[in-house]
Amino acid sequence: VVGILPVAVVDDAPQIATLEPNPAVTVPTGFLGAGASSAKYEFYGLTMFETSSNVMGFGGGGDCFVATLTSDVPQEEDVQGGFSTSGPFYSGCRVGNFPATITIAIDSAVPPELRTQFPDGALQFVKDGDRIGVFLGENGD
Repeated sequence: VVGILPVAVVDDAPQIATLEPNPAVTVPTGFLGAGASSAKYEFYGLTMFETSSNVMGFGGGGDCFVATLTSDVPQEEDVQGGFSTSGPFYSGCRVGNFPATITIAIDSAVPPELRTQFPDGALQFVKDGDRIGVFLGENGD
């Protein structure tokens, strides 16, 4: 006889925001996989946008999104030589019935706006259709 003990996926991580696409956010087509019609979002110094594949090169095959520092998103006129980024970026894709998810520890690599708003925290972004749910947890460092 084999028993399965349940494991809590998220322990007391409340949803603190729901992000809707923001047409005022601009991301050049091709930057970290952004498409011409990608939905775009902003949250405390992070820019998020839809991509067709995982930027990291593994998992997923559509319904993906990327989060990067807003300060690292190039302006359209600055992209003649291609794209690069100096800061961190994160990506996640839907796999089967698991939604596209990105989890970020609040540390010195994230924008100052995030550190100020959520010190010692961790954030999880879960894509649900064209919305992104934002969940706040504790950073166990």
